[in-house]
Amino acid sequence: MAGRARERVLEVLAASTEPLDAAEVAERLDIHVTTARFHLNNLITDGEATSTTLASDSVGRPRVGYTVVRRSSMADLVGLLLDQLGSTPQAREHCAAEAGRLWAAEVDIPAADVDLPDPVTVASDILARLGFRVSGATSIFGSHELRICSCPLKDLAGRHPEIARGVQRGVIEQALAASSPTLASQYAVAVVPDPQDGDCEVTLRLSPRSAQRPATSPASR
Repeated sequence: MAGRARERVLEVLAASTEPLDAAEVAERLDIHVTTARFHLNNLITDGEATSTTLASDSVGRPRVGYTVVRRSSMADLVGLLLDQLGSTPQAREHCAAEAGRLWAAEVDIPAADVDLPDPVTVASDILARLGFRVSGATSIFGSHELRICSCPLKDLAGRHPEIARGVQRGVIEQALAASSPTLASQYAVAVVPDPQDGDCEVTLRLSPRSAQRPATSPASR
């Protein structure tokens, strides 16, 4: 209860364009002024609010006003940095794919003991080692589809889905190449977004290069 009351006090401060004193906070939240002052003082101690002296029409103790400490979101900064990867989604996805290859190259991927290993196994192994979850796989006429949950990239995918897709594609391309050059030359990798515009499940498609087809949305889960 105390935690929720504190959050409400912080929300009131954040919504105000001017400093509020304890009485004003108490009135807006319908709580006792002593309770409001208690939470306000704790917010100051924790660095989430600051106080200032307010002008008063009466003689006596000056009014103390409180304002929330506004901090720039690190997520906003990261988003701005990612925007610098390219001026178009296509350019950003291209750069992200290269980053994905470098990420996968950090993992020790043993060379296959056969010339043409199973691409689904190769892809599933690298994804699992990097923290993804493969939720299903299907194969038909030489093409393979893996439904993956992009958990390590969930926050990234919300704002920059093209970068998340590029990273995923680059990871698989690197894994195929490291496992078997023949395998890499046989398959093209495409990442199909969630048809519901989600930021978690996507379909990763491995298609024979001689029979590539345009990407379509995966079947409803």
